[in-house]
Amino acid sequence: MLDKIQTKYQDLTASQQKIAEYLIQNMEEAFVLSATELSHQTGVSEATTTRFIKALGFSGFSEFKREMGRHVLRGLSSMEKLAESAETLAPSESILSEILRGDIENIRCMHAKISDQRFAEAVDNLSTARSIYILGLRASHALALYLAFNLRFFLKSVNLIKPGIGDIPEQVLDCRRGDVLIAISFKRYTREVVEIAAKIKKKGVLLIAVTNTRLSPLAQLADMTLIVRTEVPTYIESFTAPMSLLNALITAIALKKRKSAVPALKRLENEFEEYRTYLK
Repeated sequence: MLDKIQTKYQDLTASQQKIAEYLIQNMEEAFVLSATELSHQTGVSEATTTRFIKALGFSGFSEFKREMGRHVLRGLSSMEKLAESAETLAPSESILSEILRGDIENIRCMHAKISDQRFAEAVDNLSTARSIYILGLRASHALALYLAFNLRFFLKSVNLIKPGIGDIPEQVLDCRRGDVLIAISFKRYTREVVEIAAKIKKKGVLLIAVTNTRLSPLAQLADMTLIVRTEVPTYIESFTAPMSLLNALITAIALKKRKSAVPALKRLENEFEEYRTYLK
């Protein structure tokens, strides 16, 4: 899709180029729009949108939208991302700046996509849950571990779903209504996370998804979705913005539960002293 847009760009009219520029920057958001909504969003007429779609070689809006869907959902392989980053990144001395700019933009976008009301609702659900289950596999397991590690200090029942030995059924045996599952997965969406989340949700558990788009398979299952971007110009996903979101959740839940959190953290500090956990 992007190759088609870039190849045809110079031959497009100024109005059609406005559509092209919007799609390059906002493909995921554009995928859920109708032809009328896309025209309104880009400030052009529906006739211009129709001519733009024809100029790209599509028979109509339906075929155009199917191709957008394939682009949005497939992601890039690690090899493709590495090849792309080798072409797009400037010389090595600017790589630090490029990655930092990407992370800053991801955090800015997250702040725009997650309203204070949505964030507060997530905090309320997690604070009042009978039990919290946390699921993230492959690279996202690091995020799941970090969230579980910090919430367990002041919440009674925090369960990190651990992969590896085939005992997932035993780990989620007690899931039921009143519990919350927070599942984490980003493009290219780990199949097992989606499948496990679907099975747990059948038990009546509230599912909160942390993912990069409302079009992701995990978001389609979720009762609530927290959208956060992970894109930087390299072959890996950056977890800077997701980590910032988790820090905010941990802090907000601790403040909401401060009557129990403060004594729990004091007891923990005593244990640190007893075990000489830290050097200083």
